[in-house]
Amino acid sequence: MTEQFAHPHHFQKDRPAELLGNSMPGLTDQDWLLLGGLRSVHRFVGRGRHLLNENEDVTMLKVICKGWAVRCSAIDKDRRQILDFLLPGDVVGLNVDGRGQALSDVIALTPCEVAEVDQTALHRLSSQSSGITDGIQYLLKRNIARTCDQAVRLGRMTAYERVVSLFLDIFFRQHSTMSEGTVDFPITQTVAADALGLSVVHVNRQVMRLRREGEVALTRRQLTLFDPVRLSETVGYRDRGFNNLPSAIAAE
Repeated sequence: MTEQFAHPHHFQKDRPAELLGNSMPGLTDQDWLLLGGLRSVHRFVGRGRHLLNENEDVTMLKVICKGWAVRCSAIDKDRRQILDFLLPGDVVGLNVDGRGQALSDVIALTPCEVAEVDQTALHRLSSQSSGITDGIQYLLKRNIARTCDQAVRLGRMTAYERVVSLFLDIFFRQHSTMSEGTVDFPITQTVAADALGLSVVHVNRQVMRLRREGEVALTRRQLTLFDPVRLSETVGYRDRGFNNLPSAIAAE
């Protein structure tokens, strides 16, 4: 069960405003002022708990402030397909059908803090600001781009390429250059298997190969890529222009 803070508070100068606004490029001072009029409610969600259920009516958008989540569809109680990883700054509730119902589950991968914002209120602001309208469209386009990349990953890549592609995606969502770097990576091999359509054994083999080749260092919560350029060339990684979320997005 989620916990709610004592009272709603204004969005302006708050971490959710920073994360949401920085995920909407090109906002003017007036746009930021409008966002400041929104009210949010903070909630804590424990690891493994649902932030959103498939087929749930979506009335509130949830901005992830801390922690990571996964967007996924369950086939049965023992099988699921992870569609995307959600990091701080990502918004839960954008992927809906024509009835406004969630297309998939969203589950906390780590303990999460989210800020709930009334969807109707945000869309009302978009009628007053082309910048906020463009910002919402930007978030939707980013989700579509990730879904397309995931389809290619699952449909046409080898096991090795899938693992490399996932590593690159997570890496560049947190790292702003093509240079060596270390990023947060609270993803177990079991979770990676659910995202890549592979068995845990297959994921482990590819990770071991990458380690032997000196391409990666992987701990329980961190990933280091030593030559992102070479790995990008290996799998034909494309920079979609949607990466590099706001700084300080470490998982809690």
